[in-house]
Order: sequence, then structure tokens, then C-alpha cells
Amino acid sequence: MIILLATDIFGITDAVENLSKRLNVVCESVKILDPYGAKHMDFQDEDKAYEAFNQLCGLEAYATLCTKALEARLDEDLVMIGFSMGASAIWKALDGRTNVNIKSFYGFYSSQIRYFLDVKIDVSCTLVFPKCEKHFDVDEVITQLVNHEKITCLKTEYLHGFMNPYSINYDAKGYEEYSRWIEKKLELF
Repeated sequence: MIILLATDIFGITDAVENLSKRLNVVCESVKILDPYGAKHMDFQDEDKAYEAFNQLCGLEAYATLCTKALEARLDEDLVMIGFSMGASAIWKALDGRTNVNIKSFYGFYSSQIRYFLDVKIDVSCTLVFPKCEKHFDVDEVITQLVNHEKITCLKTEYLHGFMNPYSINYDAKGYEEYSRWIEKKLELF
């Protein structure tokens, strides 16, 4: 099994590479997808990362990159994991796909999916939401998604970015809890 791991707006960081190594123990390999062509960007804060993401890539281009990664691996069993904008890009890339090789998608704090609630998802998805978001009502989005037979929504006690040590909302306890949670989910495949 191959994991396609789509980063947030910070792209590839030491933390992403460490998570990749950690997950590599329970799968064949981890392929990191990021919006900057595998270049370490070393952003100083989220505002600079968001500005660069919008200038250098954007959600549509990131979704296209994820789609191409899916199409390049049609003969391999895949699990997809995305964080923030990476989760939103995967969400868009999964729209209308019926690939039987995609075993599951785990999306963490994907705030942009609120604009794409009408996508056609035919892959098992678990969406991990923060306890709240500044720009929208998390419970309202969950209510719209929860009736879909392929989608499971979890609401955490943590904030958007809790898995990213570079985020102001990073939470070491939440990171460890959900890293172990991902590992346990992957062991089922």
C-alpha cells in the first residue's frame, strides 16, 4: 500500500518528513505531494505561507497535482492523507472518481471543502474537523456531510493546524493522538 500525503500551505517541512518516516513503518511507501515542487520553503508564519500558496500554486493547481498523482498510481493500493489545503485538494481530486484502488482518504481540517459540498465521493473518507473555525460553522458543514454513506466526520477538541508544529495552533498532544490514530487505521489495510 502507498500513502499519498498532501501537505498544507507550508509544504514540505521537517515535520512532514518526520511524519512520513513514521507512517512508512506501516505501509510500502509514503509519497509526499506539496504545492511547491518538493522545495522547502521555510515560511516564518502562516500569513506568508498562505500568500505564497496563492501566488505560486492555488487550490485548483494543487487539486490537479493530486489528480495526476492518483492517475499515475491506478495499479497500486492507495490511502490518501491530507492536511488543510492538501486535504481540500484531495477532496476536489476525488470528485467523481470510482478508483477501487483508493482504500481510504483521511482529511484533516480541510476548511475549503465548505465550498465543495456537492462533490461526488465514492471513496471511504474520514474528515477530521477542528473544534471551531474562524470563517465558518464547523457543525453546519458536518451536518451537510454526515448523511453521505462514504463520509465519516470527526470533530476534535483541537484547532485548525494542530498537526503542524509550524502552525500557531499546533498541539503536541493532538499531534501524538492523531498520529497514533492514523497508524492504527493504516494497520487495517
